[in-house]
Amino acid sequence: MKKLFLSAAAVAVIFSGALQANTDRKDLVKNEMAYQAKQHKVAPKEVILGLQNSYKAIASLQANKVDDAKKELKTAMDNFNKALKANPKLDFIPVDERMQAFAFLGTPDDIKKALNLGQKLLKEHDTQRAIDLISPLKDELDLYIVSIPMKIYPATIQKALDALNKGDKAGAYKLLASAMNSMVITKTVIPTPLLVAQDFVLSASKLDKKKKEEATKLLEAAKYALVRAELLGYTKLFPKEYANLTSSINAIEKEIKGKNEVKKLYDKLKGDFDSLINKVRGSKVKMKEHQEAVKKVQTFEQKENQKAVKEKSEFQKEALQGEKKAVK
Repeated sequence: MKKLFLSAAAVAVIFSGALQANTDRKDLVKNEMAYQAKQHKVAPKEVILGLQNSYKAIASLQANKVDDAKKELKTAMDNFNKALKANPKLDFIPVDERMQAFAFLGTPDDIKKALNLGQKLLKEHDTQRAIDLISPLKDELDLYIVSIPMKIYPATIQKALDALNKGDKAGAYKLLASAMNSMVITKTVIPTPLLVAQDFVLSASKLDKKKKEEATKLLEAAKYALVRAELLGYTKLFPKEYANLTSSINAIEKEIKGKNEVKKLYDKLKGDFDSLINKVRGSKVKMKEHQEAVKKVQTFEQKENQKAVKEKSEFQKEALQGEKKAVK
């Protein structure tokens, strides 16, 4: 089988030489990271301190220092109670934020070839090679936010403290592990091609109306970036919005060839870019492993409210109810 080699030096625009947007793609990612950093809400210091105390309690238990663990858990509860007293409505509080950037500069043809070969490899059950081929197809900024559920975490810490006071070290350790598992991680993906397309449009909008050819090239480059976004799978969440961007760019290109009355068209297009990027920024996906944590939180709440005799998952209960209905 012939191997496909993707060029790491493949350019992300179809033009060379004088064609440039105002901002380098690396700077676009840096700007987005700076924006995200500014949006990050600082958790109340008592929440952070309480979280740190619970970490120390786990370390103390691992070192068999039960008294130290009790002290840390008591201090943790004092901190959490102080935070909740100041704001009883505290729910999911961000306590950590991390960003990771991926760069893939391949052309649309590179992407299509990789996807086609990947599909062929999967059909042949050559899964690992398919993964190796497809996994580099990421041109994005990933934002991870870790949040503590204040309606669950402190209550679990209190139960761990109660267990220690009763001499149940193993039970306390399990409760602390459960508290840690209740932490929720969300992921937001910002496609770099979308930022690149926006930058090309902004550059075109600032040109003198006489520079029709240069403006057209910049707009073509913006559409090229949007094609890359589609092939890389970033348009699936907002297909209509992405399609509208391309249609609006086409309308501007047509107007440039005519009377060139493009100011209002540019204003609308820039607004559409801002709207879509804000939607993308707001689309958060819970990580798979933390979907399990949510189930644990729901089970915990159920146990607290109902004090069930035996622990059963919601799925099992629904299944049993469904069987009873079927029998009837």
